[in-house]
Amino acid sequence: MLPERFRPQAAVAFASACAAVGLLTIYDSVQSLLGIWRTDALKQIGMVVPIICFALILRAWRSIGWETEGSWWGFAVLAISSILMFLRDQMLLIVTVNKDWLLQLPPLPLVAVIYATAMVLLFGGKRLLRAAWFPVLLMWAVIPVPQTFSHYVDLPLQHAGATVARGFAHLIGAKLSAQDLTILFTPKFGMFIAPGCDGLRGSITLGLTAIVVSYVYRFRWFIFAPLVAGAVLLGYVFNLLRLCSLVIYDRIAVFFPGLQAHEQLADHIVGGCLFLLAAFLFFTMIEKLRRDPEDVNAAPAEEKPSLGPVAVPYLAKVMAILLLSTVFGIEAVHAAHVEAKSATAAATPPPMPQHIGNFSLVRTWSEGLVDGTVVYVWGEYETPDGTHVSLGISPELGVHDAEVCHIARGENPTWHGQIEVPSSQGAVGAVALTAATYNDGQTQKLEASTVCDGGICRQYSQTNQRFTVVYAKPHRTLPLQSDTTRPVPVLLKVETADTESPVSEVEPKLAAGLQEFLKNADLVGLTVPYSRR
Repeated sequence: MLPERFRPQAAVAFASACAAVGLLTIYDSVQSLLGIWRTDALKQIGMVVPIICFALILRAWRSIGWETEGSWWGFAVLAISSILMFLRDQMLLIVTVNKDWLLQLPPLPLVAVIYATAMVLLFGGKRLLRAAWFPVLLMWAVIPVPQTFSHYVDLPLQHAGATVARGFAHLIGAKLSAQDLTILFTPKFGMFIAPGCDGLRGSITLGLTAIVVSYVYRFRWFIFAPLVAGAVLLGYVFNLLRLCSLVIYDRIAVFFPGLQAHEQLADHIVGGCLFLLAAFLFFTMIEKLRRDPEDVNAAPAEEKPSLGPVAVPYLAKVMAILLLSTVFGIEAVHAAHVEAKSATAAATPPPMPQHIGNFSLVRTWSEGLVDGTVVYVWGEYETPDGTHVSLGISPELGVHDAEVCHIARGENPTWHGQIEVPSSQGAVGAVALTAATYNDGQTQKLEASTVCDGGICRQYSQTNQRFTVVYAKPHRTLPLQSDTTRPVPVLLKVETADTESPVSEVEPKLAAGLQEFLKNADLVGLTVPYSRR
């Protein structure tokens, strides 16, 4: 028999468990975040943000007496957002701004904020949402800085750090090489100022700490803003001290070669000690500021814990979350199974055809990630007159666009457009591709992407001077929908050694070679072996 009312501890335990299990409803977004945290050192601090927000939400919940009069609107928000996230993950939708700022719709930080909002509203109601507005919005910091931040801020700070380190080395009498980011004390020994050496990680860590501490201690705005700015500046200044300390170490190691092998260890020890010193100074200042009543807002009165509503409505919300999570959890398990089968198939890809029209196969190879994922299986084709076209088929990835990878690496397209080729081989209707050109100073190349799914190879692009939208239709429309196929991304490349001619002249020539290749290429037939689940 159910108890008539919950104790606060039981209500919090149920809500916490549902918040963890409910992540299955946005499984792909969670996976994307984990991938970003594992691979991007500048964004790794984002992994502690959900934990901090969870603790602050519990703190706010206690301040209103563990009130459990939640609203079913929270479940509606979660269900609708989960379905929209599922549809987004089943299709291709990319927006770029000025050809160098990539937007995912909706962005992952917004997904995190919506998820936190739904859970707070469902189990704590509007009063808890008002009390916990700060930790809910703080979920945006799961990605502390956007990708474009690295291009416009990270790289300039990298060069600034190298300039300071080089100037300090000259100040202590060291003779250095002429390279900008590499400081060599001998022909084979020195230091390279990598992007991760510019102090941004320490600055972001101290900045986020300052934001959270200012909220917890209720600092007024005229203390809050300078404190956060000062914390960011403190992290950067102490990083410059770290670089100068490493210059001194390398200078000494020139005379004691045995120390040269331990340069990295010395860097970690010096960096750790300086960060602890910076944190000590920061919290010392915090302790002084919180003692002044003029700097702190009045504390809200805490309410005594309430017994909460009857158990049955609360348990109904718990069961609703568990049911929704089960639906998307089964889908996640199914997707993982498909991914494993795709990885097995990628290990033994079917052979590329020896001839496509008057194009002959020259060579084949596979392109993969460090974790073993095969991104593309490639075949390079050549005509007797020397035209080369490379065909790549992705055996493991779902909907995907190569331009995302280029923008993430800071490689901006020189042209972007749409190419449609009437197909006489396999595909239903014309083959539609989104295309972009790149010039790296050694080659100019045209890359064209499409997605083959259900007998159709189509990917579309709408572009103007400021915005570019790349999209393809959803593969499926409902979770657990029976389906035995998967969308297969295809990438084609044509390049030339002519890097001097303007893109307006080069692109039509490259596009003509690509169209000639596609007239006889059965993209649907080539991708069928990779599309089976």
